[in-house]
Amino acid sequence: MFEMNEADSNLSASADASPPPAKPSFARMLHRRVRDGVRYRGFSKTFWEMTSAAYRIMMELTPARKKTRYGDLDYDLEHSVDTTRANVNLRTQLMATLAGHPYFATEPWLFEQIMQILPADLHEFTFVDLGSGKGRVLLMASDSPFRRILGVEFLPALHQAAQRNVGKYFSERQQCKQIESINIDVRDFTFPSGPLVVYMFNSFPESVFAEVLANLRRSVEEAPRPVYVAYRYLEFEALLCKCDWLEKVAGTEHWVVYGNRVIG
Repeated sequence: MFEMNEADSNLSASADASPPPAKPSFARMLHRRVRDGVRYRGFSKTFWEMTSAAYRIMMELTPARKKTRYGDLDYDLEHSVDTTRANVNLRTQLMATLAGHPYFATEPWLFEQIMQILPADLHEFTFVDLGSGKGRVLLMASDSPFRRILGVEFLPALHQAAQRNVGKYFSERQQCKQIESINIDVRDFTFPSGPLVVYMFNSFPESVFAEVLANLRRSVEEAPRPVYVAYRYLEFEALLCKCDWLEKVAGTEHWVVYGNRVIG
């Protein structure tokens, strides 16, 4: 992990962060995934979910999959950062799969589509990326005038990579320099006050997704304010559809944006 100093304007101390989680191990992550799955979906569905996770892990070892990891290097080369999945070692990918899904970085062109749906004036909004990985979305979001940008990542290796990327990122288009990566479980994250844009790239299983939405609803009920939920990859969109406090604003086959009903 790199040194932080006062001159580094791309980092800020967090008033919202909880203590970091215990360093995850393979056994602990497996136990956590099975326990949460059985509680939320029952044994049978959890068994098939774990079978699917095992398949994804095996696919990570195939030559074809290894080759595809180098398909998203353009952003990194342009900005001299390391956000691609190409440089994620096998152990971290296995841990990410157990936590939810293998690590993938959001495609810039898709993120731009999502940003065009959001309000033109974002100065009062805090951008939150849940399952922020190596921080590419945090960097892309900083090209818009958000008040603050927060990434929440459970795996220490990805969190540390995000910190390095935030520390060295430079773009002439950058409008927000209050960027921070927090190393905690998303279920323990306290949503900050003020208007929010909450971004998720399917980084965690359905049970965690449901708990995150419940936490967000409680936060909005306690302090009503505009909230947008941007979801890249639609595996669990049905959970968003069931939220009576949210309504769909826009979407494609790759992403959706929902807004809370306070938004006029």
